[in-house]
Amino acid sequence: MAWAEEISLVHVFFMKRINVIIFVVMCLSAAMMYPFLSGVVIEEGETGKLLAFFKMEPSKEFSITYIHSIHKTPVLETYHINQEGQIVQTEMRFEEFGVGMPSGATGNEVFTQKDGTYILSNMNRTFPSLDIRTGQIIANHTLLFEGREYPFSSFSEKGSWVRLKTEKLNVWQWMIGGKKLG
Repeated sequence: MAWAEEISLVHVFFMKRINVIIFVVMCLSAAMMYPFLSGVVIEEGETGKLLAFFKMEPSKEFSITYIHSIHKTPVLETYHINQEGQIVQTEMRFEEFGVGMPSGATGNEVFTQKDGTYILSNMNRTFPSLDIRTGQIIANHTLLFEGREYPFSSFSEKGSWVRLKTEKLNVWQWMIGGKKLG
């Protein structure tokens, strides 16, 4: 009879261990699904499929550079993320006036020219998202972030529509979703 009691105690011991392990696995799984990592996501415009993302804090900046389709000169747009999670355009640099280019400053913006480049600074234009139609031949849209360049063509088809927006990602999305930049 003593050995039956010992087996019963061993069984109870292992069942408690298994329950603890199951509980820990469930907690870790739930934590991996909770979105808490803030970042900028780049998704396919039509489907919303996650293409790429990067961790973004309000103090950091990122830029998008491209060749203008009409006057064929470079354009550099600079952004940051505000405390509300909106994308804020802070500066634009370009070499030619033309379609889609500003002709002057408004409000508190400052318009200057330096070494053949027009600079519109002190901008505070907020956007919930940025929709970009990537160029097929000339534009070569490129994301500049933390000193590195990421051509949009490295994570999207040329000529496609992509959307940049801020979003909170969970650990699972962070590990397997799209191309991690930065």
